[in-house]
Amino acid sequence: MMLKRLFFIFAVVAGLILLPRCAYKRNDITPAPNRVYKALTLKVNVKAANSRQKQNFKIVLKYDDIQDKMLFLSPLNQVMGRLFLKKERVLLVNSKGKKYWRGTFQQLIDRIWGLNFTYAEFKDLVITGKLPEKRLKHSGLNITRENEKNSQRPRRIKIVRNGVTVKLKISNRKSGHGAIDFSPRLEGLKRASIDDVLTK
Repeated sequence: MMLKRLFFIFAVVAGLILLPRCAYKRNDITPAPNRVYKALTLKVNVKAANSRQKQNFKIVLKYDDIQDKMLFLSPLNQVMGRLFLKKERVLLVNSKGKKYWRGTFQQLIDRIWGLNFTYAEFKDLVITGKLPEKRLKHSGLNITRENEKNSQRPRRIKIVRNGVTVKLKISNRKSGHGAIDFSPRLEGLKRASIDDVLTK
C-alpha cells in the first residue's frame, strides 16, 4: 500500500504538476550588482522496489539569502512546475489548473517522496553533503553520497526508504550577481489542497 501510494505521487511529480508546457527560460535573473544568487541542477531518478517503472526529471534550484525557488523540468527541459520557498514555508503553483497551495516543505516532500526532511536539511544535503544524522537514526532513511573530485561537495546522492529509491545527480553549480524573479503571479488562481494542486 505504501509503495502504491508513493509511486502514484512520483507520477504526479514527473507529469502532473503541469504548467503550460514551454521550454525552460534562463532569463529569470535581472542585473543587481549588490545581490548574489546561487544555483544548481538536480537530475532526479525515482524508482519503487519490485517495479520496472521509474520517473526521471530535473530540478533547477536557485536561491539567495532571502528566498529559494525550484523549477521542475522534464528531460526535454520543459517546465512542469514551480515551487517558491522562504525558510520552511512553500508556495506550490499550478497555473494550468489555476490553483495554488501553501504549506511547509516537510509536508510536501512527505507527500511526494514519503521522506521526512525539513528544507534546511534537504538543502544542506544537496549543497554541502551534510547528512541529517538525527533523522537517519529514527526515520528508516538510508543515505549514501559520492563527492566531487577533490571536494567534500556531493556529486551524487542516493536516498532509500520503505523500498523507494531516490537518486540525485548534482551539476551546474554556479553563482553570480543578480536578483532572482520570485513573483508567483497568483492573480486568478484559487487556493486548494495539496492533492488538488498536484493532480489537477
